[in-house]
Amino acid sequence: MQNNLSIEELLKKFESESGGDPKPMRLLAKFAPEGVFEHARNMNFVMSREAIPPKYKILMNIAIAAALGAKRCIETYVRMAKHKGLSNEEIVEALLVARFVKSATVISDSVDALELLDSQA
Repeated sequence: MQNNLSIEELLKKFESESGGDPKPMRLLAKFAPEGVFEHARNMNFVMSREAIPPKYKILMNIAIAAALGAKRCIETYVRMAKHKGLSNEEIVEALLVARFVKSATVISDSVDALELLDSQA
């Protein structure tokens, strides 16, 4: 996704690749189209690297968006995953992994409190 595309062409490309309306990008384009181009460059940089297959990157996007509580991003990446042929089971498993990791942070973030309790025992 390069700057030689018009903003309209870039938004159409987003729509084609994600399988749905790129609403956040479409709205951003009204106020700061350069932000949409920057987003496209960043996405292209990450997705063009080859160590992790695209399918796993999409599942990672879903899990991270879920862990962050980014509802619109979750929906966008789930739509993209379905558009790219990922199964419901793969998508749900990514969500379950995110749930586990996020819930595990409660204990991890409580180490100081647990040490305080331990020192007073």
